[in-house]
Amino acid sequence: MSPFVVDFLYDGFPYKALITPKGENDDKSYRVKLESENQELYLDIVANPCGSDKMDWCLKEMAEGPNAGFDKNLLMEIGEAIEKYEISNS
Repeated sequence: MSPFVVDFLYDGFPYKALITPKGENDDKSYRVKLESENQELYLDIVANPCGSDKMDWCLKEMAEGPNAGFDKNLLMEIGEAIEKYEISNS
């Protein structure tokens, strides 16, 4: 899958993210370049099944444990934007 861009609002601020899918099926993750105003952030995230028809988004690798010190709600918002894009383009 080719890189794509998603736009979303979080906590009243507009965000733009360049998403680059990596891997396939069980080993699928996403490289995310997140921009808001004058800030940039780079993340590797992965979706993990957590129940029927639900995905739990988390950082792929963190030295201090999953999502240590990261805003989980922002991570979920990025994941939902990725899901919406993939559903509308499948």
